[in-house]
Amino acid sequence: MAKATPLTGDIMDTGQGNNSALQPRTPIKEVKKSANAETITPLQIRLPASEVKAIKRAALEADQTVSDYMLACFHAYKNS
Repeated sequence: MAKATPLTGDIMDTGQGNNSALQPRTPIKEVKKSANAETITPLQIRLPASEVKAIKRAALEADQTVSDYMLACFHAYKNS
């Protein structure tokens, strides 16, 4: 097992004024599927864990990705 090293100011000082963990994230770039396809943009939602599990199971049973399954559900809702 490695020997513990005491943490001193010299060890902790990286010589940089800013902590990179505090820098803002780079925005997610939009991804293009192909030249003829519409631009794909990510979407995040918060759901209870039990609902997430049910959605993943339903998508698996439908042999679809979760994104494709949720999009199909949205279109079915809009058309009803």
